[in-house]
Amino acid sequence: MPAASRRERHRAQTTAEIKATALKHLVEEGAEAVALRGIARDMGMAPGTFYSYFDTREALLAALAADAYRDLAAHLRVARDAHPAGDPGARALAHGLAYRAWALTHPQEFRLLFSGRSRAPRADTAESAEAEYELCLGIVEIATTARPAEDGGLGGSSYAWGDFDPAFTAVARAAFPDLTPAVLALSLRVWGRMHGLVTLEIDGLLRPQIDDPAVLYGDELRDLVRGLGI
Repeated sequence: MPAASRRERHRAQTTAEIKATALKHLVEEGAEAVALRGIARDMGMAPGTFYSYFDTREALLAALAADAYRDLAAHLRVARDAHPAGDPGARALAHGLAYRAWALTHPQEFRLLFSGRSRAPRADTAESAEAEYELCLGIVEIATTARPAEDGGLGGSSYAWGDFDPAFTAVARAAFPDLTPAVLALSLRVWGRMHGLVTLEIDGLLRPQIDDPAVLYGDELRDLVRGLGI
């Protein structure tokens, strides 16, 4: 691969600086505070020059979201891989605990990714889609290890591939060739149980109801793992 040109290196460095400045605004004040003109002013850039890097606020937020997806996915992967593949229960528990820990450490990024009010638009790039898919595949991995009771199966509903997003379905089936529609549905249910209490806590709705949300979340995770048969 040829070495990057001086202009390409400068553009990459400036892009990184723009995203770092935007992230600072996001972390300190929320997604609503991310404004192109304000960031350009902070960096001493002329608006015309700035817009050659990110021409819309949505494009910048999508870039921040892609970075956050990658960071969260890596954090969860490290947590899972601290336990052997032969201990899926420990891997699932580690994933869930790491999910909450990341959210509490990065509440504004968590809201950017998952809040219906401030969620960043999906960037129409292969890079951003790959980052989001990597996060989702960690949940699918947990679902594929489920060992449901013989009389219970994976749930009472019947699913078909057409029930799911075709782009992600293709990615998931490539990563897990034995995947079935029922297991893909189970992955969404697993995510819902891990995500629900975390979202309530991040939004400040859980703490008034219980002194230590970590205890409640730990019980929910252990119940989830027992239900998966792992």
